[in-house]
Amino acid sequence: MEKYATQIKRSSASRHQLEKIKVGDLVEDEFGKSGKVSDIEKICYSNEQHYYFYLGKSGTILVII
Repeated sequence: MEKYATQIKRSSASRHQLEKIKVGDLVEDEFGKSGKVSDIEKICYSNEQHYYFYLGKSGTILVII
């Protein structure tokens, strides 16, 4: 069974969509950066949340909502 990458669009990402992403999932953003999630870091500030999806050698996808 082939697994498809979850598309993350920073402008329309919802907290629910980001919470569903787990370590080991395939993700890609609207700029073409993609890879398998090796770690997730969530940082809460007063009125926003930062989601860091570490993709191993492919880099990091940061989404602020």
